[in-house]
Amino acid sequence: MKAENEIAQWQEAIAALSDKQFFDTMRLYLGEIKTPYNKQRLIEQLAAFIYKTEHIQKALTLMDTFDVKILTAISILPQVTCELLIDFFASEYSVTEIYAEVINLTERLFLYKIQDKYSEKDFLYINPFFKEKLKDYLNVKLLFPDVSITHFSTEDIFTLNPNILAAFISYIKVRGISCKADGIIKKNDMNRLMEIFPGKENFIQLLMNAFINLSLVKEGLKAYELDKNRCKAFANLPEIQQYSLLCAASVSRFSKDGLKKEAQLLIDCLTSIPETGYTRQSLLRLAFLIGTYSEDGNADAKKSRFTRMLEAAHAQTQSAEEAQQNANLLDRMIDSAKEFGLLQKLGKSDDDEEIFTRANLEQVFQGPAEQTPKVLNIDSTFTVTLMPGLPLSALLPLSSFMMIKKCGIVTEFEITRQSVSTAFDMDWNPQKIFDAISTYTYYEIPQNLKINITEWYNSYASATLYHGYILKVTDSNITFAENNPNINKYIKEKLADGIYLLNIPSDSPITKFIDESGLDFLGHLKTSDPVSEYTSFPALRPGHKAAIFHQNDVEKTYLQTSIQEADKLIKELKQSLAKTDMDQHQKESLNHRISSRLILSEEQLLKASIRSEILEADGMDFSGKIHLIEVAIKENDMLEMQFPDSKIPGKFFTIVGQALGISRQPGEAVLRFQVEPTKEIENFLVSHITHLRRIRF
Repeated sequence: MKAENEIAQWQEAIAALSDKQFFDTMRLYLGEIKTPYNKQRLIEQLAAFIYKTEHIQKALTLMDTFDVKILTAISILPQVTCELLIDFFASEYSVTEIYAEVINLTERLFLYKIQDKYSEKDFLYINPFFKEKLKDYLNVKLLFPDVSITHFSTEDIFTLNPNILAAFISYIKVRGISCKADGIIKKNDMNRLMEIFPGKENFIQLLMNAFINLSLVKEGLKAYELDKNRCKAFANLPEIQQYSLLCAASVSRFSKDGLKKEAQLLIDCLTSIPETGYTRQSLLRLAFLIGTYSEDGNADAKKSRFTRMLEAAHAQTQSAEEAQQNANLLDRMIDSAKEFGLLQKLGKSDDDEEIFTRANLEQVFQGPAEQTPKVLNIDSTFTVTLMPGLPLSALLPLSSFMMIKKCGIVTEFEITRQSVSTAFDMDWNPQKIFDAISTYTYYEIPQNLKINITEWYNSYASATLYHGYILKVTDSNITFAENNPNINKYIKEKLADGIYLLNIPSDSPITKFIDESGLDFLGHLKTSDPVSEYTSFPALRPGHKAAIFHQNDVEKTYLQTSIQEADKLIKELKQSLAKTDMDQHQKESLNHRISSRLILSEEQLLKASIRSEILEADGMDFSGKIHLIEVAIKENDMLEMQFPDSKIPGKFFTIVGQALGISRQPGEAVLRFQVEPTKEIENFLVSHITHLRRIRF
């Protein structure tokens, strides 16, 4: 937006203030307003006051680090509201601190607000008169600070890799996995899995959650079974997409669009983390920041008028706890990324905060090798040792005839009668197994293994039990059926002349085959079998580093606020105040304004319009609390209330929000209150409030 347009918008915002807010602001900076007055003229006088170089410089001098953090956040986040800032700074500042700070920055004219007429939300903007000068102070490093490690981590570095996934899939393929109704793996299966993946109980449970939510497994009669076709499609995805999809799906079940959004968010976050690492607080902010932008990097603020109207209408039906749910989801995503090794712990800072960096993306997410690696070795006990080096797409068929034994730095499988029988069920034969082994080993296949596999196959093939769709055609259609590619590709085995077993699972619809075959059927086979909503996996793009971390911005030298300079200016203003002939009450009121950094010049002191205000009341001052509440209701101000914690003696909790009404009762009063940021309506006994503070707006 051009500077002229921004100034016009600021003027409109000032003109739109309530009369009380408008005249309080004018009296604060211009002194007592004489009648008759012209609002537009007053706004121009206020603009002239701000525009003075000395006033801008003093306002900048009085900034502290908290001011700069808030202003920096507003400069990089789209469509900023108080509620958004509360979420963004949730791990550092309380709701009260954010509200009080925004109000203070508004009174100091750094910020102004515009109410969106569709959503009725108040969006915050930086005053255009300060914008250019502020660029030298606003520093993203304050929101995402560099950290130094004082206690390095000695934990083993674990990273999800194709061998681990192949091992887990191998277990499900041969044994299946039994889970409770909530998806928790049952004790017997978990005990067996812990022998294979020692010390990785949380990881295995998260991985199982992801397999269920991605429909890589399906419920059988007694246990979850592998969906082989879906696993094959998953294995063909790039590794970074596999891992990000697994991580997102491990914490919740999403729609296809929701899954794509969360998985892409994770990829972009990992790409934006520096090698030196981030604290958990910075990771949450990073995810929050990236999540507020659309896939192409544009803020949602650029949506069409019609889209914003629809979203505003939809927002009124959403739960008040949505913001908290989103924060919890980001929290769980970080925990899952740690378990999967996509985030790795570097150590702790002086403040005992854990510091994490991303996994080596180039190493973890590398593509398949150009030459076929020889990673397999078989001993005389039919134990197969598998070294890293193969992608999941190659490991899936290779492990089809093996059973996982142990998974560590190297992965150990074993070839048993049960494991090769599972492969025979998928149309493997001895020669196909021998060819697969020979592709990935330097050594000859043990002769006794060849003999055993051949004997097992002969025993397996001595009797065959068929299950699935059977196609029977008349003699006149045999030649047509066997030579028609649309039919032939579905024939798994010819059972007799004109009778064929189709390779379509019995729990899958047959309508596609019927449509393609060209045969005349008396009727279509009806099926009510559910079909997964995931007909395919969402396509994800490569990670984008957040625009705020571009190299030019990182290397820029920013001006820093100076506590000494601010204190010096405040001291000078207080000394000037002491020399005036005002009474004690006026001096106390102006002294409070100076401390709140609302006074920029001695001119404001001389012209000051002083009005008596009570802003706080303690628990024993019942009438004082009643007065404060009534004034807050009248002036539409916010209240901060402190209550004793009934669960922890001696502890207190704080609530911030809007007083909606108060009803008197004998010896008591009940306050009807809208809690921020959830917007929930609650009733509180005034006598239970231990401390009450009015937050002027």
